[in-house]
Amino acid sequence: MLQSDSPRRITRRTALQLGAAAGAAATAAPYLGRLGNVFGADGAAHALMPNPNWPAPSIITRAQWGANEAIRKGGQIYDSPVSHIIVHHTGTPNSVTDYVGLIRGIYSNEVAGEYIDIAYNWLIDPVGRIYEGRWAQDYAAGQVHTGEHNGANVHGGHAIYHNTDTIGIALMGNYDLIPPAAAMINSLVNLITWKCARWGIDPNARVLYHASNGPTENLQTICGHRDTSATACPGAYVENMLPAIRGQAAARLSSGGGYWIAGATGQVLAFGGVPAPGGVTTAIAGIGGTPSGNGYWLAAPDGAVFAKGGAQYHGGMNGHRLNQPIVGIQPTHSGNGYWLVAKDGGIFSFGDAKFFGSTGSKRLNAPMLGVCPTGTGRGYWLYARDGGIFSFGDARFHGSTGGMRLNQPIVSMAPRPQGDGYWLVAADGGVFCFGNARFRGSGANTRNAAPCIGMLPSTTGNGYVILRQDGMVQSFGDAPNLGDARGLLAYGAVGIAGHLKPL
Repeated sequence: MLQSDSPRRITRRTALQLGAAAGAAATAAPYLGRLGNVFGADGAAHALMPNPNWPAPSIITRAQWGANEAIRKGGQIYDSPVSHIIVHHTGTPNSVTDYVGLIRGIYSNEVAGEYIDIAYNWLIDPVGRIYEGRWAQDYAAGQVHTGEHNGANVHGGHAIYHNTDTIGIALMGNYDLIPPAAAMINSLVNLITWKCARWGIDPNARVLYHASNGPTENLQTICGHRDTSATACPGAYVENMLPAIRGQAAARLSSGGGYWIAGATGQVLAFGGVPAPGGVTTAIAGIGGTPSGNGYWLAAPDGAVFAKGGAQYHGGMNGHRLNQPIVGIQPTHSGNGYWLVAKDGGIFSFGDAKFFGSTGSKRLNAPMLGVCPTGTGRGYWLYARDGGIFSFGDARFHGSTGGMRLNQPIVSMAPRPQGDGYWLVAADGGVFCFGNARFRGSGANTRNAAPCIGMLPSTTGNGYVILRQDGMVQSFGDAPNLGDARGLLAYGAVGIAGHLKPL
């Protein structure tokens, strides 16, 4: 039976069970209200046009965290539109590291009382993993778990008198005591940005909200639980970070930047403000994004090219005899053509891509890994596994690691958009800088990390991200981390492409 708001407070989570694996019970946390039968925002105008195609972040579904659907009660109701996002913390001990056990414990405790389901729409752990909270529907295989059904958001029970037309996001832990981890906040921004895009919410706006107990409140669209009622939630540290969180979400919505991560078997995942036109079901050697950010090309080892979204097909090498397999693809500055590069440095030009030279007839010390065009489109660099750099057209040579002793082989190259320098990254995350490319950090000291396989610079040339084989993304300088593909790729990542606009 669906509960209604009432003046009587309840204390939830006072006997929170963490699950057998956690081995302990959590302490009591600030109360959260019951399900509300509240009024909406009375048609308050959204400041942004909804974008339901904004890519979803990586989500751990209810099935993946082990929700026992047999204990969930019926009576779900749904809201449309959504006007506000309310941030919480669970108030549980920060020593807890079994986050799946914790979320199961919260769920069991709440349905054992008068809640129909877990109260939150979403939860995030300190590592940055996002968990599906309240059940919205049974999803088909491969369908994104949006927390919605038939275009309406499932009504939560996270904030007394403020449950209708709101989304509740809970950060696992007590953030009155410690600041939240950077990975947690980055995932919070990713989740908020996704939901703001879907519902057309301006993260920096204030919108009137009519609470079920009577008052009309002028609330920030992204607010803390304590902004709606007398509670310490979401903790002083998180509450003080909300202005910056709003700003980051707004910047991501307005920048239009984003990137794609391609998997070895043709799967492509989109992050940030780029579309997600889908992948293929064949082995992939590389990915190249359109300059406008509306699509991409995938290249197979046999030279086949697949155009997705706004990318146009200009030809491929499949059906032709190749001395060595294709290892990469990169578009021209106009987006009306592209180059394919083979393992021996052979270059194949399509559309308005011009041939400026190759190493196809040269004896190489190490195999080629890719091609990087200059910003003018009148030249390119080829780079090899030993860090050897070969310059053609107007591409200037700024140095290489070809004569250096490397701990791990080079795996990727990223030129500055200005054309005055470039970075190389090794499999262990070590970064090598040449020309005006400045060192912004490396992943060399990341413990137990998968090998690096790709690199993408920011549009300013003052930062970059590194992609690891398991889909992990690490950002440095002014390059934003818009999410990663850990746990989502069946056979590992092979490349990253897109536009990294600083926030």
